[in-house]
Amino acid sequence: MNKYRKEPYITQRQGKNGKWSFQVFIRTEGFTITKTFAEKSYGSAKLAFEVAVQFRNRTLTDIAENTVLKKNHVTVQEVFEEFLETTSVSWKTKDYHQKLFNKYVLHKDKKIQEITRADITEELNKMVEIASDDTIARVYSLWKNDIIETALAKEYLNRDLMAGIKKPTSHVITTKRGVETDRETVLKVEDLVLHSQQCHYNKKVIIAFLETLYYTGMRPAEVAVLTVNDIKKGYISVTKELGSSSDENNVVRRCKSPTSVRDVPIHPGLLETLEELIEMAKYDRLFVKEDGRYMDSTWLSDVIRRLCRPHGIQFNMYRLRHNMATSLVANRVDDRTTMDILGHAHYDMSLYYASSSEESKKKAVQLLS
Repeated sequence: MNKYRKEPYITQRQGKNGKWSFQVFIRTEGFTITKTFAEKSYGSAKLAFEVAVQFRNRTLTDIAENTVLKKNHVTVQEVFEEFLETTSVSWKTKDYHQKLFNKYVLHKDKKIQEITRADITEELNKMVEIASDDTIARVYSLWKNDIIETALAKEYLNRDLMAGIKKPTSHVITTKRGVETDRETVLKVEDLVLHSQQCHYNKKVIIAFLETLYYTGMRPAEVAVLTVNDIKKGYISVTKELGSSSDENNVVRRCKSPTSVRDVPIHPGLLETLEELIEMAKYDRLFVKEDGRYMDSTWLSDVIRRLCRPHGIQFNMYRLRHNMATSLVANRVDDRTTMDILGHAHYDMSLYYASSSEESKKKAVQLLS
């Protein structure tokens, strides 16, 4: 005798271990819907039974409203678009996920119900010859968190296709990029900005941006939103950054973490630059384009890259933060001070940012007897 009341379209079974399972089975014209709710998955047989009844009721409603057919014909592309519409991640993150999806997801037009573990595994394995481990991990996460989790939440799927799929290891040989961040290179870049005939922006502001990055080790997104009031008593107050919301780019938001909120001492070499910038500022904000819009790091990176490329200069603004970390570690600044200047929660991250110089490596080797 069944322990639970009989319900249409629900079959009850009790295993040898005494655990119950409830299978919803609905056959209608053109398709069959089946899903099992096991006691072991829900912690109790009562809860599993109640969830099965709720699923049966929703499914019957969908059939009556002719929405089941749509649920059974939704494509991978449509599932991903639903993720983008409902997620709370930032606009910039959405844009990055979209680019990954466009480039690496091959089964875009396939119905999500027809996708198999073999399909996903095949796509990831095809990446090992063309992508780094980081990129493979991001595409794996895109399948798992963006596509499959959305399909499960929308009940397009009733099983986790990512279970048992392992991230493959990249075969791509990577080498360190020869990015230069020494003082001489920074001055070369600033000279290119100053003497460019193609630029239609405030050159002095861009140079001040680079000088601030070099002398503080701040993140470009933190420098971009500095105001006149943030410069006071020999310190730069870091409390916010330029980022994006779920539907808008270039918005001011709080720092990425509590430890990022800090006061950075102003180096004597930077003081005159900031004073001049404050004096010539048309707005409360210091680093803006001539039309008053924020000088975001993506735009500025593109400007600098175009200027540097013809001269063979490999330069990256964010690496100036790594340059500061290297300087602090090489000069044996104590751990707490290093973390406070960089806004890191852990010293391991500061060490990760730092890099050894060719000269320091040579000296280390020469110490061997």
